[in-house]
Amino acid sequence: MRVHTIEKIFSLGEIFSLVKSIINPRFTIDENSYRDDLNLLIIGINIKNQSVIIRGFIDKSKNRLNFSILALCSNQILKDINSPMNTIEITKSLGNTLYKFVKSSKENLKENPFTNLKIKRSKEKKLQIQLIETEKEILMKILGSLHERYNYSDALSKFPFSLSDIDGSWELWNDVYDQYIEQIENKFINMNNNSIKTFRNYDFAIENTYSQRIADLIITEEEKISNPTLTNSGRTIKNLHDNLKDPYLEEVEKGTHNLKITFVFAHKKKEQLKLIQMLKLIGEVKIFTQLMQKKEFRRYNHIYPQIIFISLFGFEERVGNYLKDNLYGNLSERLLILTLPPIANKVWHNYFVFNSMEENEYIKSQSLTNLAKYNKIRSNSGVNQIEVRKMESQYNDIVETKKVSEQNSQQLIDWVDILSVNNCSDLLDVKISREKILKATN
Repeated sequence: MRVHTIEKIFSLGEIFSLVKSIINPRFTIDENSYRDDLNLLIIGINIKNQSVIIRGFIDKSKNRLNFSILALCSNQILKDINSPMNTIEITKSLGNTLYKFVKSSKENLKENPFTNLKIKRSKEKKLQIQLIETEKEILMKILGSLHERYNYSDALSKFPFSLSDIDGSWELWNDVYDQYIEQIENKFINMNNNSIKTFRNYDFAIENTYSQRIADLIITEEEKISNPTLTNSGRTIKNLHDNLKDPYLEEVEKGTHNLKITFVFAHKKKEQLKLIQMLKLIGEVKIFTQLMQKKEFRRYNHIYPQIIFISLFGFEERVGNYLKDNLYGNLSERLLILTLPPIANKVWHNYFVFNSMEENEYIKSQSLTNLAKYNKIRSNSGVNQIEVRKMESQYNDIVETKKVSEQNSQQLIDWVDILSVNNCSDLLDVKISREKILKATN
């Protein structure tokens, strides 16, 4: 199945006509095809070769159109039904059979074009490739027509993220993760913050790519810079962190806003997410955000990426060690990472947070923590000014470190609520979902 989410609402009457014009005369439009204000179903029949099921649903609450394209081997389906000899009757019988598959896939025919249709699929590799090529061709023609007629294009650049390796079908995993990710997105939407925009099932695959590369959820949020001026010391963790040499950003004109972009990646393999897989995606996200700031998002002062990894079968132990050793706030790490569901009731992350700033030996140093003494020495012209400047720089470092820690701590508190950390495992129904995946893919 080829899936696509368009973050814009189009008239389904126009989409219906557009799709029909694209698949004719290769496919005969079945009489069970229909469309209304919110839903679309087109069944295209070709009894000698392939048939297609195209489903669409308008989600008004999120101003988006979801649709899917499924190509099937007609002969394989006809073998399982007692079809009459007359060509017209065979075509009608095949159309009715496909419609029943759609109708029986859920209690309500409407609202979910991504549901898994329980149709017997061909296991022959050559046929599978042909079906995928058909789905891809139809999708590309639909998107091309939307761009030509309405000047519609995706908001984010395409990028070859390593997201295409899946055990089983995309629809199977969607049944596991969709409800939980939907809840996460709704919490952002309910904030009623106009600077926040969400994208679902965003396909980063470049044109004519064989496999889709779908990020389950992306959240972008603009943040106004309250004080873009650097502090006097120029040596704080944040300043050093913000001013790392970056060849992609040299020509970017600084703006008055930063952009946070959060990627939610759901691992779709019946095994733990390995560290090497995580590192590959982390590197890709860094390159992607750098390129985005150089091109589409030049107006932002900085783009700060975050990644939330969700893995039904957990994470390799080395992932936890990596996150501990690569805390966000250190000079080399510019990317925040969270993993779910919790492991032993703990969420693995790389947020730089001191449990107690007062317990840090560096901060206990009398010359750094005694602000009154520091101010007194600073005003004494007889004191070695080099030592004063050194003390000032160290003191500013600690103040900024505490600030970073407190900000990260608050972000973690926010994420605990947004991600429903305390009942995340229940929402994913981890035990039963694992059994379901293993049974379907073995």
